[in-house]
Amino acid sequence: MKKIITLALLCSVIGVYAQEAAPPPATLAPEAPSEVIIEDAAAPAPNPEVLDPAYLSEVVRHLYRWYMDEADVEQSEGVEDFPFWVRMLDKELDEGDSSQFAEIVLPLVGISAKVKKTDYIIEELGTEAKSDTFRILSVGRISIPEEMPEDFTVVDLNYKKMKKYLFETRSQARFPDQAMIDYLRPALRAHMGVNPNGREAGEQIIFMAPLSPVANELYVFWETQKMLFRFASDMDLENPDMWENQTLRIRTFDIEKQTVVSTHEAPGSNEFLTRDQVGRALFNCIILGQKMSVNNPPAAAAPAPAVVE
Repeated sequence: MKKIITLALLCSVIGVYAQEAAPPPATLAPEAPSEVIIEDAAAPAPNPEVLDPAYLSEVVRHLYRWYMDEADVEQSEGVEDFPFWVRMLDKELDEGDSSQFAEIVLPLVGISAKVKKTDYIIEELGTEAKSDTFRILSVGRISIPEEMPEDFTVVDLNYKKMKKYLFETRSQARFPDQAMIDYLRPALRAHMGVNPNGREAGEQIIFMAPLSPVANELYVFWETQKMLFRFASDMDLENPDMWENQTLRIRTFDIEKQTVVSTHEAPGSNEFLTRDQVGRALFNCIILGQKMSVNNPPAAAAPAPAVVE
């Protein structure tokens, strides 16, 4: 049933909205067999957080939604255990920066995810920038060596139980709360160089992708203008301290003009998305996401009620 809320939408018209309680993210069942094997005692042991089967289950769920495809699932069929190769990454950091970096490799599908646990002080503001867990920084396809490199630790999860978990949670969703949306709307309008408190007249339709517990990013699709937005931060997006103390990174894509079949069509440019990337973003925004709409009167009149479906 539709809920009418006397507020405005995100992007050009969206503002705060009431949110129905969503179930907490699921994890692999406690009895799911897992094994941690240290292949080389001389290699630095990874932070236990990135070896935790519950954490790895959230990482693979994010990859399942945003990166993996049919071929990845098919080539993993028949295995008993699904391995993760995990290692810490040594980064040169500024003084006082205790952030940690790690790499998680899925060797059966050739995917590498770099993750970071933020922990530093913003000196100009005298405030702490800290993440509650490791968050995904980047994901890429890689060539897998025949033998696991010595600086990795392997974690094996039962494949059948992991596949069952991914299937059962494939439509699970959690969305930003009212306070977060109230911050995002004017931040986006300011980024676009328009009045942060303005509203575009006429019907406006927005789709918002679910939040991920292992990635500090949020995708929003403004259907009316065929625009895709990506919000990202070094801190947890849901942490109110981030809104006050750190700049939110925003990317905008006109998907009619900035979509290509291959990035080779525009070598050296990061201004384009591939058709595959756009398709995944729209699936997460429209199919798995939350729809919001409003029919705004002229600017002089009061904003119309927003509809969350």
